[in-house]
This record gives sequence, C-alpha cells and structure tokens, in this order.
Amino acid sequence: MKKLVQYLLSLLFFIQISCQEKKDLQKTKAMTKYEWLDATSAPLGYPVDVYRGGLESANGEFTSLYSGTTGGSWGEANRGMNNGEKNVPNHLHVIWVSYAEKIFYEIDTDLDNGKMTDLFKNGYYTPSNGDNPNPRKENYDKIIVGFAPGGLVVLWLSGPGRQVEIGRYQSKKIVIPQSEIDALSPGPQKNMFDPEYQRKIIHEFGIVPAEVVKANEGKPIPYGLWDSYREEYNWNVQVELPDNGKTKEVTYFHYNGEMEITFCEILAEKYNRIISNQLKWNTLKKRAVANDIKILWIDGADGYRYVSNIEFDEKEIFPAFKEISSDDPNAKIELQITVNIPKTSASVKLVSGEKQVWLKNSKIMVRKTKYKD
Repeated sequence: MKKLVQYLLSLLFFIQISCQEKKDLQKTKAMTKYEWLDATSAPLGYPVDVYRGGLESANGEFTSLYSGTTGGSWGEANRGMNNGEKNVPNHLHVIWVSYAEKIFYEIDTDLDNGKMTDLFKNGYYTPSNGDNPNPRKENYDKIIVGFAPGGLVVLWLSGPGRQVEIGRYQSKKIVIPQSEIDALSPGPQKNMFDPEYQRKIIHEFGIVPAEVVKANEGKPIPYGLWDSYREEYNWNVQVELPDNGKTKEVTYFHYNGEMEITFCEILAEKYNRIISNQLKWNTLKKRAVANDIKILWIDGADGYRYVSNIEFDEKEIFPAFKEISSDDPNAKIELQITVNIPKTSASVKLVSGEKQVWLKNSKIMVRKTKYKD
C-alpha cells in the first residue's frame, strides 16, 4: 500500500511537471516575435473597407487592419501599415464592408497560431535572383487577410517568392446601429455608410478599373467563386525543351492566392542535399489550379536563358481539371508543357494515364534573354 501511494505521488508530480513545461513552452511561443507587415486583399472588382478591428495575439497585442479601401486582385497584399516585430496572432476580429453588396460583415474567429508560428520560425528556401543561383533562406514577412463577397475571409502568410494559405473563415452579416453611425465624425468611417460614396468607390474613384466595371455590369456577384479557387488536385508540371535544354526555376501563381518558386533540374541536381522534394518543380502534390506559370530554362544549344510564361484561360482550365479527374479525384495529373523547336511558343495539356485534355486557349510567351549561364 505504501509503495502504491509513493507511485501515485510520483505520477502526480511528473504530470504537474509536464503540464508546467507545456505551459512554459506555450508562453515562450507566445512571447516570440517576428517581423511582419499586416495587409488586406480583395478580389478585382469587389473592393472592401475595414470598419474596425484587426489581428489579436494571446498576450493582448493588437494590429489594426483599418487602413483605407482595399482593391487590387485576390491574394495581392494591399494597404499594409504596421510593419515591425510583433507576436504571431491567434485571433481575428474585424467588421468590414463589401461595397459591391452594400453589406457589412463581422468575422470573429481563432486562427491557426501553431501553423503560422512554425512557418515564421522555419522560413523556407527559394532560388536567388540574378546571377547568383544559390538557394537563399527567406522568412515570411506579411500576414494578408482577404475579404470576398458572401462574407468569405482567407488568411495567407507571404514572403519573397512564396505565399501559403493558412485558413478559410466565414463572416456573418451584421447591421450597425443607426445611433452608432450618427455618432461618427465626418470622414472615412462615416462615408462607408453613404450609398453615394459606396457607388463612387466602384464607379468613380479609379479603385476598380473601368473595363472591370463594364464587364461586371448587369451580372450577378459570383458567390462561391473564391471557394472554388481553393479546390486542389494532385498534379505537377513536366517541361519538354528542344536542344537538350534544362529547366532552372518554375514559378506557380495559383487562383487561390498562393504562389511558390520551385527548384528545377539544374538547381535541384546541384543543391540536392539542401532542397527538399516539396521545393522541387516536379513533385506531385495537392495544389490549387494555377492561373499563371513562369519557367526559366537554359538552352542546350547556345547556353542562353529563356523565359516561358503560360497564362491560363479560367473558363478552360477549371473544366479541364474536372474532366481529367472525373473518374478519380485523387488521380495523378501532369501538366505537360512542350516548347516548340524554334523556341517561340509551346503547347500545353493535362495528362492522367490514358486521358489527356489540351489547353488551347492559354496565352503563351517564350523569349530569349540577354543572359548566358
């Protein structure tokens, strides 16, 4: 009996020590600061404003996202104002207005602090610019919060050559009390409630390009579109080049706002011990659909660098991915890019087993640079 009591006391002691160590670790993480800039984003043609609120950290640190009207493109950083060493946030609480809908929304949600902390802490490798191809270690330096019609909110972590999605969240519609609106001083916040000001944001202030305004006229807001951008497929890129050319870098720009620069044959072979498979151009993994792919390659005949850029047609590439994976949502898909012999253009298709779908409407550019390797 005495031994049992001693055992239970020892067990209780170790449990207390373990809990304390866990608390200390969590406290240390909460106190660790990283340098980052807050930013907001909105889809092209659907500008928003933050009425109030922002990012909150476990220790009470607050970063406001109130910084002026956000336009631009989905996933594009816009309007950052608070750069510096800050804690990694664990909560987002914002009231914002969607001008295209004339609706106010509120988002009040916890964030994946652990995922963001790990990304900030570990950084990532990306190819160096210019004539220095050595892999360089970079750090994430932006937290971007995107607001889209329907109350959709997406958060990304971004750095040079890399942007990753952290999470997707749903706002709820709210009505601001008239007494609160009446109490506001004349200025940006009060303007958000003025129907004429809301109209001018889209039609007169130049925030939305005139051609986009014209294209959207009379059309319903495409609710669900930005969620559809987040659908992922199991795919990679394969590049066929004339004259034994070799790829150096492939940059992916995705419809869901993510982007990554990957290491290709030349760099992957040279720095194989540094570069993980996840950073290689031909790694098969779950990805969102790309809207643009840029390839830097070295010609085997003259040694010059070439750049190929493929801009995909949204109305073509999404149905193509759905078609190629219709029998199996986890099908292995190759996006095959074949540069022609004159090195002036390329053909593009999706291939999965015996199935293939051509992407004929892609805008393709191939150019020779003035640089040799």
